[in-house]
Amino acid sequence: MRLVVVGGVAAGTKAASRARRLDPEMEITIYQEEPEPSISECGLPYLLSGVVGKRENLVARTPEKFAKNDIEVLVRHRVEKIDTSGKKVSVLDLKTGEAFEDTYDRLVIATGARAVLPPIPGAQLEGVFKLRFLTDSDEIGRYIKEHSPKKATIVGGGYIGLEVAENLCRLGMEVSLIEGEDRVALAYGREVSDRVEAELASHGVGVYTGERVEEFTGEGRVRSVKFGSAELETDLVIVGVGIRPNVELAAEAGLEIGTTGTIRIDRHMKTSTPDVWAAGDCVETTNLVSGRPAWVPLGDTANQMGRVAGTNAATGEDTLEFPGVLGTGIFKVFDLAVGKTGLSEREAAEAGFEVVSAGLDAYDRAAYYPGASKVFLKLIADRATGRLLGAESAGRGAAKLTDICATALWGGLSYPDLVNIDLAYSPPYGPALSPVIQAATILSGKFERAKEGVRASE
Repeated sequence: MRLVVVGGVAAGTKAASRARRLDPEMEITIYQEEPEPSISECGLPYLLSGVVGKRENLVARTPEKFAKNDIEVLVRHRVEKIDTSGKKVSVLDLKTGEAFEDTYDRLVIATGARAVLPPIPGAQLEGVFKLRFLTDSDEIGRYIKEHSPKKATIVGGGYIGLEVAENLCRLGMEVSLIEGEDRVALAYGREVSDRVEAELASHGVGVYTGERVEEFTGEGRVRSVKFGSAELETDLVIVGVGIRPNVELAAEAGLEIGTTGTIRIDRHMKTSTPDVWAAGDCVETTNLVSGRPAWVPLGDTANQMGRVAGTNAATGEDTLEFPGVLGTGIFKVFDLAVGKTGLSEREAAEAGFEVVSAGLDAYDRAAYYPGASKVFLKLIADRATGRLLGAESAGRGAAKLTDICATALWGGLSYPDLVNIDLAYSPPYGPALSPVIQAATILSGKFERAKEGVRASE
């Protein structure tokens, strides 16, 4: 039995490793276009600043380590075609230019996603980069070492852009961030976006929202960024406006593409084609709150998907299921932790829910305990049932609060459950009543007023 895995990083390597544990005799080959088969992409911004000291720290496993488990990993090899009827893949060795064919009995597609570089005039100038792989951080690092940029511009106010802004500031650069929408951190509500923008400003980052980059200018090397009526001098640009799933290979092979523009799979990670599974940033799944198809390209999710795909590809049966996701995530910008799980108010409304929400600033530990600080938490609930739909948090302690709320969502809890939830308390670690309980109590009051005929405000 021969298993071929197209793509590495999180989902592909997890699938291969899981298959090996279940079937010691299976032949397993991974084809990976990038030089490293298994990396921690989320650490790339911190490698730029030196918070992560060595690039090797972000390489989870090398081809040599996989070989010890009898898994063949061929890096710098691109699969260019999949023939599902003949169970063959056409491969190009990017080092030698040699093209060849390989066969499979079972196939896992884990082609991931790529960073988007919009067609902005001047995007080809030296000093304009995107950040997705270790090779990207290598190029950025070399450029910083050679040219010692003093001013940097980030295009995009999502996770990557915000994390990169912090880490370039750590290098002593004057940093500006340009976002085309009217605020940064669009996956969150306005309350969180305002806090993120205030945190950026407090560390000297110039934030320009509602602005579209029109041109990068310079002779050979980038020297400025034009947008609206303004022009900023810059020595370095990093574009972080999002990613796009790599589904072209699967689509050309006849696999069904879902409504999110990613590969459609079932709960067993099976595609529409027999003996082909898919996992990671190239597939769609189900949002467990809305019940709708969702594309959630996160590293932990890719690992979990890879485990299911690898298990079922090894056994050839529907052994494991991947239930779906809540979309739980967290990021750090300077001293502010920002977390989210489930649906935002906007997402909940789009999914057809009528929303009641409650937000507050509470202490992350007993107010009298040294070092206590405020953390923001918002709970979002369904007006019809009281069921929790989502939560957002910003401040120290946001990770803990986000995980509590994610667990509540997973269990289908409603606001009365959270009013009485039994959580750990000690002055160094939290207030007597957790911010979760406090926010749920505010929700409770809104629902009670609604029952009395007074419309609960959002």
